[in-house]
Amino acid sequence: MSQPPVPPEPYGQPQQQSGPYGQPYPQQPGPYGQQIPQGAGYGAQNPYAQPYPQPPLQAPVQTGPGGPGGPGVKRRRLVVVLGSVVAALLVIGVGAVALLSGDQGSEQADGKTKGTPRSASPKPTGTKGTELFQVAAPKEGKDEYVQTPGAWVTSRYFASGEKNAVTGYDLATGRRAWTIPLSGGLCGASRDITGSGLVAVVFHATKDTHNSLCSRFAVIDVNKGATVWEKPIVDRSISLGLGLNVAISDSVATAGWPSGSAGFTTSSGAPLWVAPAQGCAQEEHLGGRKLLTLAYCQTSAGMRFRVGEHDPRTGKATWTYQVPKARGAWLVSSEPLVLGLVQSEDGLDAEQLVTVSDQGKVESTVELGDDYVAGCGETGACAATVVAGNTAYIGTDPHSYTTGNKITAFDLRTGKPRRSFDATDKSTWVPLRADGKALIALQMAEPRTPARVLRLDPGTGQATKLLEMPNELAVNSMLHSMISKDGEDPALYEGGQLFLHDAGGYQAAVNPMSLAFSNR
Repeated sequence: MSQPPVPPEPYGQPQQQSGPYGQPYPQQPGPYGQQIPQGAGYGAQNPYAQPYPQPPLQAPVQTGPGGPGGPGVKRRRLVVVLGSVVAALLVIGVGAVALLSGDQGSEQADGKTKGTPRSASPKPTGTKGTELFQVAAPKEGKDEYVQTPGAWVTSRYFASGEKNAVTGYDLATGRRAWTIPLSGGLCGASRDITGSGLVAVVFHATKDTHNSLCSRFAVIDVNKGATVWEKPIVDRSISLGLGLNVAISDSVATAGWPSGSAGFTTSSGAPLWVAPAQGCAQEEHLGGRKLLTLAYCQTSAGMRFRVGEHDPRTGKATWTYQVPKARGAWLVSSEPLVLGLVQSEDGLDAEQLVTVSDQGKVESTVELGDDYVAGCGETGACAATVVAGNTAYIGTDPHSYTTGNKITAFDLRTGKPRRSFDATDKSTWVPLRADGKALIALQMAEPRTPARVLRLDPGTGQATKLLEMPNELAVNSMLHSMISKDGEDPALYEGGQLFLHDAGGYQAAVNPMSLAFSNR
């Protein structure tokens, strides 16, 4: 199933947000007129105490009478979640890290194909990782803000966003293999990668990101290091790309933002739609084998979230499902259809996971409360939630750096917990992706504990180490700052390799943009 966008409720009083260039953002129409609470986030102060500039806040908020919390309540914009944690990447500074080890079994999570088949990749020889390559963070000019969203892996290349470009690195040597120059800086990129290695990106029309719109859309073939096609986005409301969500499926490539939506045929770039569906305020999308759309639409009962799937030939919805009344919603998974919902006025993350049957009936509800970190964010992803078949994996918030957390496997048929895995060494475990019915998880590095990649088996309850990074204070500090509990900077573990990538470059003075470790 596909993913829908976030809706604009009746609009409230506009408030200015500070943009990435020190200028006020243009006020977006709709329910996104407030700022994210400054104190939002998980855990306590970083024990490594590395100062770095705070990233600009880009999360619009719903405000009007129908929006979450009503007028005057500050909260993060609620958006749709991309199905499974696809090729997620955790980045250092503005970069990515690859660590090689573990088994090579190929799998599909949440109905999504994770890149190309990995049978061609050599098998890892152990669990000890050594550095393969580093990529320096891009240099920023005066008053310049550089984003590098996008990180993907196939059997041949690791590719990531860079300054005004997308670049691929050879997995065997770590060397730069190809670079695709772009007309301007990246605004957004799909987390998804199709089975044939295609990804989608949105970027500025010129390198003058202060004065050019995020009006270029392209599909890139990671396996060939080539642009498949490039098209304009004609709706000027996309502006600087605030609240931008980009997704791709085998048949449709899309972009959605607070007041607009555009869809193209993946193979040719033929336009399918240039605006949200009639009566809807915004669309956000979840890619994979097919595309789901989450929209906020006018109904007989008022404004409601609606999920639908676009016909790849016409762009029209082939079916729709009206989400039970909620203050915010995200798409978590397409197969089965799982939604993240918020009901409280001050909720910043999903408080419930709701599974919907093929007949459009609520099959189960998982109550998360405030204990779990679903990672449902303003870019249209619940990046810290992994769905594998009828099981959802989600980690708790450890609340401090002196206690560990746990990952719980919930049965989506009943909504009940099946098994919990307690993190060792007082560390934090973060779900990455499915491995059949099991879970690949990442252990965050601590001052005296290295980062590790683990396989958690819900049948046996065992945690198997697949890869361990060097246990050195400098490496631990770097990796700790690259790994986020909410998956905002995702982590990729594919074909025995772990990749970390920082899409914002806020720690450029401390860390590289990309870093890779290998045990081959």
